[in-house]
Amino acid sequence: MKAANYLNIIADQLHPYMSFVFPTGNGIFQQDSAECHKSRIMLEWFEEPTDEFHLLSWPPNSPNLNPMEHIWDVMERQLGVQTEYLNFA
Repeated sequence: MKAANYLNIIADQLHPYMSFVFPTGNGIFQQDSAECHKSRIMLEWFEEPTDEFHLLSWPPNSPNLNPMEHIWDVMERQLGVQTEYLNFA
């Protein structure tokens, strides 16, 4: 994705959403280090004074910080406990 397209999404979609959901400015937005995320225009846009939300960068190669992996782990463990296998023999 080009940085200009990403900026349009952030400015037109995410920014109003975060302002609505976090009216007191306590929202946190996290993104990885994709090229469009760390482009000059994006860094400048996030440096503009804003109280709506804060940017949290995603550390590179951090599987332990991936919340989705933890959710899948919990789901797999719960399903494993509740699963009954049928014997068709």
